Amino acid sequence: MNESWIKIHNKFLNWEGYTDVNTKAVFIHCILKANWEDGLFRGIEASRGSFVTSRKQLSKELGLSEQEIRTAIKHLISTNEITTIEEYKNNG
Repeated sequence: MNESWIKIHNKFLNWEGYTDVNTKAVFIHCILKANWEDGLFRGIEASRGSFVTSRKQLSKELGLSEQEIRTAIKHLISTNEITTIEEYKNNG
């Protein structure tokens, strides 16, 4: 098993997305999957704190439908918890 770990403050219980099971699952999954150092994935820069995935891949990993993943990601983007390449390209 991987020896790395994450720390979650108990204020996480007060986060507005906490009661939405799918949003919470996607957010925690993203935290766990995020790179701990800069790197490349198939020629794509994946800096520290980011990772390369797709809705389809997240759907397989979390057992949620692609629509549930899409909805959770939209919520996380709207609350500035995460950004995506598309979001970054449009606003960055």
